[in-house]
Amino acid sequence: MNERERILDLVKKGILTTDEALVLLENIATEKDEKLIDNEAKQVNYKSAESQSKTGYNDSKVLERVLEKLAEEENRKSVEYDELTVEIQGLRQDIREIEEQLTVFDTMEDLDTLTPEKEAEREQLKKDLAYLKETDIQLSNDKAELNEELKSIKKERRDAQETEKILGFDIPKDWKEQTNQKINHASGKVEEAGKYFGDFLKKTVDAVSSTVSDNVEWKDVNIKVPGVSSHSFTHEFLYPNSTATLIDVKVANGKVKFKTWNQPDVKIVANIKFYGKLNNNTPFEAFIERSEIVVDEENISFQVPNKRLSCELDFYLPQHLFDHVSVKMLNGDIKVEDMLLGDIFLKSTNGKMKVKNIKATMLEVEGVNGDIQVEDSDIVDFIGQTVNGELISKSVIEHTNVSLINGAVKVTSNDLKTKKIKATVVNGDIKVSLAKQAGIQADCQTNFGSIKNRFSNIDILKEKKERMNQMVEFVRQDDNMVQLSLNTTTGSIYLKDND
Repeated sequence: MNERERILDLVKKGILTTDEALVLLENIATEKDEKLIDNEAKQVNYKSAESQSKTGYNDSKVLERVLEKLAEEENRKSVEYDELTVEIQGLRQDIREIEEQLTVFDTMEDLDTLTPEKEAEREQLKKDLAYLKETDIQLSNDKAELNEELKSIKKERRDAQETEKILGFDIPKDWKEQTNQKINHASGKVEEAGKYFGDFLKKTVDAVSSTVSDNVEWKDVNIKVPGVSSHSFTHEFLYPNSTATLIDVKVANGKVKFKTWNQPDVKIVANIKFYGKLNNNTPFEAFIERSEIVVDEENISFQVPNKRLSCELDFYLPQHLFDHVSVKMLNGDIKVEDMLLGDIFLKSTNGKMKVKNIKATMLEVEGVNGDIQVEDSDIVDFIGQTVNGELISKSVIEHTNVSLINGAVKVTSNDLKTKKIKATVVNGDIKVSLAKQAGIQADCQTNFGSIKNRFSNIDILKEKKERMNQMVEFVRQDDNMVQLSLNTTTGSIYLKDND
C-alpha cells in the first residue's frame, strides 16, 4: 500500500477529513505529474479544494490529528479489551466453582450419600455450567475479534509514522509518553468498572490480576514451576460421655482407624491436608465448610465428600457395643481394632482394609484395588469381595463367602466353629487350612490349575483330572462339619490340615 492509498484508507475510516487528505496528497505529489494529482484529488471530493487555502492547516497539524485519533481509538479498544478480560476471568471462576461442586456431588454418589434434593441441585448446576461455558466461548470470540482490531489500529499507526517520515516531519518527542499515559489512565478505570453477568458473574475486577488456576501457585526456584498448593493442620474433636452406638463415616481421601480406649468419651484426631487455595479462609474453616460432622446420643457421623481434602482420622471409642458401623472411602486405608460390634460394613475403592481382634455378628468388606485382612477375630458371617488384591482370613468365622477377580484367597481356621467356606476366584489361587478335628464336605474345581489336597482321612466321592478341568468331591466325617465350596478359573487350590 503506497502513501496515497494509506491516506485514502484513513479518509474512508473517518480518521482524516477530505480537507486534511487533500493537504497531504498535494504535498506528496509536488514532484509528480499534474494530471495524476488531479485524478487522486477527484477521489476525495475535489469540490472542497477551493476551501483548502482558508483552513490554514499545515502538514504537521494534520499528522498530529491523525495520530491523536489513532491514540483515541486504541485507547477505547484497550478499555473494551480489559473489560472483556474482567468478564471472562470472573466467568471462568464461576465455572471452576460449579465444577468443584459437581465433583463433590459425584463423590457423594460414589459414597451412596447423594439425596434426591442434592441430585436435583446437581442437575441444575449442570445446566448452569453448560450455559456459562457457552457464554465463555462467545466472550472469548469477542475478545479475539477485539484483539485483531487493536492490531489493525497499531498497524495504521505505524503506517502514519511511515508517512510522516516521507513528508519529513518529526513526531513530537513526548507523543508516545502522552499516549501511554492516556491508555494507562483509561485502563486504570477498568478496576472501577466491575460487571455482573446474570446471577453467576459476581466477581470483581481483582480477577484480572490472576490468570492461574485456583489450585496452582508459583514457587520461586531457578525457574518458575507450578506447584500444588496445600495446607495442613491437626484438630482434635472430643465428645464427652458418648452413648452413640451407630457410626457412619464417609471420606473421599485419607485413612480411617478405629480402636477403643478406657474412657467414656469419643475422641477423633483428624490430620487434614487441603489441596488448593483457601479463598481467605483458615484451613480449619475450609474443612468445616466442606464436611458434615454430627455426634449425638445415638449417632457418630463424619462425612467429608470432597476430593481436595485428605483426612487421616483416628477414632478413640468407648468400650461398649456398637450396633452398626459403616465406613466408605474412595482412596485410602481402613483399619478396625479391638471392638465389639453388631454389623460392620467397610468399603474402599483404592486401599487396604484390615480388621483385627473384633467380635461381630456380620462383617462385610467391599473393595476394588487393595488387600483385605481379617485377623484374630470372632465373626458369625463374613462377606468379602475385591477386584485386585489378596484376601487373608485368620479368624474364628462361622460362615465365609468371598470372591475375587485377580488375587489369592487364604483362609485359616483353627477352631471347630467354622461351618461354611465359599470362595470364588477368576485369576488366583485358593488356600484353605482347617483344624484336624474338623469334619469336611468339599466340592473343589479349577479349569486351568491343579488341586493339591493334603487333608487326612478323607473319602473321595468324585474326582476329575483332565487337562482343562480338575475337580474333586470328598468328605471327612465328624460331628463338627465344614462345608467347602471352592472354585478358581486359572489358579490352583491348596488344601491342608493345620500343623
